Amino acid sequence: MTAYPVHYSVERPPQFTRFQLVVRILAFMLLGIFGLSLGTAFFAAYLALPVLAAVRLSRGRDPAAYLAEDGPRVLRALRWFAAVFAWFGLVADSLPDREPDETVHVDIEPSGHPAPAAALWRVLLGLPSAFVLSLLGMIGGLVWLWAAVTVLRHERMGEGAFAYLAGLQRWTIRLLAYQASMVAAYPPFSFEEPPPPLPAARTAR
Repeated sequence: MTAYPVHYSVERPPQFTRFQLVVRILAFMLLGIFGLSLGTAFFAAYLALPVLAAVRLSRGRDPAAYLAEDGPRVLRALRWFAAVFAWFGLVADSLPDREPDETVHVDIEPSGHPAPAAALWRVLLGLPSAFVLSLLGMIGGLVWLWAAVTVLRHERMGEGAFAYLAGLQRWTIRLLAYQASMVAAYPPFSFEEPPPPLPAARTAR
């Protein structure tokens, strides 16, 4: 698999505390009281990012200027989104104190020539990826419950469960970066983060 221009990496914590697990459950209950969920937040971002990109591009701005000027703002928003979702999703054991990079690492290599109409079209173009992600998220709910039981008993999480939950987060961030018109390539249907390419071997003179 070739490298995708949106990179998401997170280290598996050596320990997941029961206290943080209880706080997560209480946070889920609080969101439920107001009729909110992580899925609601995702689809709000899924719809809002193309609209915001179209609005910004409709002012006659050069595509390169949009990527250069709005890119850092989008990246910072996605980093915080990733950090919060990583905590809820049992990928990070705590919320960051000051910067999202304390728990997860997200980077974007901007590309393409975004235009207002093309940005809005991504609401439809992104649906196949969002649909598959939703199905995988349902399975992820069961994985989350299994991981939560493991954390409750041993304050540990299996490598397979962690890889699945982190993969869901990676897919989500890639799709949202695409929705924001930060990258031209369609996000891959994959959980994996390809390793960086090996440096080219030097030819003998």
